Amino acid sequence: MGVLTLVIFFGLVVASFNRWIPQHMLPLQSVMVLAALLFLGLSLAAGFPLSRGLLFSVTTLHPITAALAGFLLAGTVEAAGGFKAAGKIMEAAAHSRWIGLPGAVFLVVNLPNIIAMPCGRVWAAALMPLVLMLGRSVSQATNNPTLAPAVVTGFVVNAAASCGPSPLGGIGMMGEGMAGYLPHGFSNHMQWAIMLCTSVTMFASSRISKVAVVIKETPRPLEPPLPPGAWLSCLLFFVGMAAIFVVEPPIPLQALLLLLTLLIMLAGKVSLQKMVGNIAFHPLTAMTAGFMVAGALVVSGGFDVFKEFLVFVAEKIPFGFILVGIVLAYTPLIFPMPCGRILSTSMLPGVLMFGQEITKATGHAAALPILLVAFLLACAGSCGPSPLGGIGGTGEGNLGLKSGTSVMPQQIGLILGVAAAGVSTLVFGVGDGRPGVPQAILLLASSIVCAMYNNHLFGKPFWHPGGILSGALAGTSLMVL
Repeated sequence: MGVLTLVIFFGLVVASFNRWIPQHMLPLQSVMVLAALLFLGLSLAAGFPLSRGLLFSVTTLHPITAALAGFLLAGTVEAAGGFKAAGKIMEAAAHSRWIGLPGAVFLVVNLPNIIAMPCGRVWAAALMPLVLMLGRSVSQATNNPTLAPAVVTGFVVNAAASCGPSPLGGIGMMGEGMAGYLPHGFSNHMQWAIMLCTSVTMFASSRISKVAVVIKETPRPLEPPLPPGAWLSCLLFFVGMAAIFVVEPPIPLQALLLLLTLLIMLAGKVSLQKMVGNIAFHPLTAMTAGFMVAGALVVSGGFDVFKEFLVFVAEKIPFGFILVGIVLAYTPLIFPMPCGRILSTSMLPGVLMFGQEITKATGHAAALPILLVAFLLACAGSCGPSPLGGIGGTGEGNLGLKSGTSVMPQQIGLILGVAAAGVSTLVFGVGDGRPGVPQAILLLASSIVCAMYNNHLFGKPFWHPGGILSGALAGTSLMVL
């Protein structure tokens, strides 16, 4: 039975990815729910015991409730205009003498990673108009038509991957909870890797793929001034987030997020209806469908078969456990889904089981967290290049590019980023989310170096102070938040 359900599961994933199952008729979430019901029916018919404890054994409540609270907060801030106010601040920074255009681009492109939401589409929707404007400005200032796509593509991959390290119920929290690690133990590794991945993606877009667009001078539509509530909501959001994750009061995260949500609702005069209208339900349904199919695979024995198959292959080839682990970690990038929570929730129990087998075979305790961090970051970033409605399609559409144009630069960046996250986990281990001195120095130094390269990419000297200052600000924020 386990073999049958496992074959059906991967068959449905491949069929959905190749669009043999029309996504406009049967979205992937619906496919996963139907698969879960089918697996449970087959298990009952075969006489497998169906217990509630076994069915929900792969469900960890803390990241789920944190994600729900995080989506409520994000929807409230969006409804209040707080994210638009943040965009206005970044736009003003682009015209300042201290930050300038290259520095502002670096901060904006990396903002989703610095203040990580439970879904990258939150920042992608809020900041895409500003990112397009900055990209066009850089292209016009340097007379380089490849820079606008580079800025947009870098922002897309940063936003997509940012749901991995998000402390508001991000994908990484599911791995931490299921494997028994402290909350936010994966975050620093992921955030460092995402920053590197973003710079590599921008380089690949501009210098390897050489994706270019014709920049036309188009007048920006006049926008009404933001109400005072939007600015107050923005202030409350950033101050509240800093207070929660720097002070770490002895109050459950979910309660703090709900309290912050209520304060922003009052400050921004946000009605319940308006708040609900701005909540991103797509990743919530993806997570629910993933947990359902994962529970059904546990009941039917699918994950036991999955582990036994991987161990069998690993024992038959040289360096087998390492090579199979690498392929498993990169599976989400081979079949990029429109939401990383689909494969992360549905495959995570199997990945965890094989990670434990790698630890036994190699005697290296770090093998399990390395595999989990790499796999979960690949899941998170995969919704950027996904052809099934990924975030990358939004950037391509706004730039007037052919669908799929930005896939290769994103894949190059993510491949290197996933590897970097694994190396960081090997070197620094899994902690409590607070970087030690060596890791903090690496975060700050890497951020400044990436910002200096950003200066060079946009036609400025490496030592341009705006880029260095923006790199220092971004690196310090990554260390603290």
